[in-house]
Amino acid sequence: MILDEAGIRQIAEDIEQAEEYEESPPESCMPLTIESVPLSTEIDDNPERKRPYLPSCYNVYDKIKGSIHLAFLSHLCFILASLFYLKLALVTLNWYLYTKRRGVPQDILDEDTEEVWTSWTSENGADYIFDKWEAYRLEYELFYIMGALFFVFVGLLDLIRYFDCLNMVLVLAGVAGMISALSKTYQARTIWDFVSVHMFFIEAINLLLRKHNYEGVACFRIGDVCFLIGALLDCIGSYVGIAEHEGLWVIQMDVFSCCLWLFSALTDITAEIYYLRKRVGGSSDGIGTVQCY
Repeated sequence: MILDEAGIRQIAEDIEQAEEYEESPPESCMPLTIESVPLSTEIDDNPERKRPYLPSCYNVYDKIKGSIHLAFLSHLCFILASLFYLKLALVTLNWYLYTKRRGVPQDILDEDTEEVWTSWTSENGADYIFDKWEAYRLEYELFYIMGALFFVFVGLLDLIRYFDCLNMVLVLAGVAGMISALSKTYQARTIWDFVSVHMFFIEAINLLLRKHNYEGVACFRIGDVCFLIGALLDCIGSYVGIAEHEGLWVIQMDVFSCCLWLFSALTDITAEIYYLRKRVGGSSDGIGTVQCY
């Protein structure tokens, strides 16, 4: 093939362009370079960028722990649990006063089984008292189980909100309470009640030791102290029950204890609403339990 002058010039221009390309390639064809930055250093030095590098469960936890719905659901369950326990104490007080007016011996009240009541009422011609006892037992089991169940819900909700294994103590307290309610003998009920109230006492101590980081913490501390006092009174009552020295004063102390728990629940939700309104109204961040428990 014979090249003319124009062809020779074209070949020369192509060679010249190829040499220029090798010396300085265009920016679009530059090789990809990645700046080497240690991941651990970047995370440690920049706290704001920690979350994206952590597993997704931590990001989910950030959303859950700030959920206003879970917070108020927990408070509502606490109120319902306290109401059921208060109703239980009042039913027990009413039954005790009724049996004393009817002359029921204390040892019959202590045994408190169907066989004992059937035998005593048939011997004394007091079948109507046995009917009253059956109605009392149904109410006792219902209110005790419902109260303990709502405390289980409170423990589970707080466990979800805080990811703190100590919240399982409240769950165990509720479970022990339900077992006590379903127990058929006085001794079994007393033992499981002993376990339950001491679990509540541990939970009360946990609430007081928990560090809060929000404005107005004193309002919530009032509720925590009331819950602790109520749990302590229940522990005293359980020791008296084991020693089999129960009387009217023990039941009255139980009623007062339940009133303290109800006051604690109402104080907590009132303070929660107050500081939530304050937060929505534009005050400083970090107030209320919604964000900073």
